[in-house]
Amino acid sequence: MKLIHSKYGYETPEWTAADARLEKWLKQKKIDEKRRSDNERRILLEKNNYKKEGGAM
Repeated sequence: MKLIHSKYGYETPEWTAADARLEKWLKQKKIDEKRRSDNERRILLEKNNYKKEGGAM
């Protein structure tokens, strides 16, 4: 059995590949959550500005 030294210690190549896939997924998830929160913040600001301008609500 061949072990590879990774940042988590010595692992098999399969576990190293699985870790890489999980890290890539987590990174993309964080990017998506930030984009989603930025969009929600923008929508709330637009709604508040609409109310301040005397829009019908």
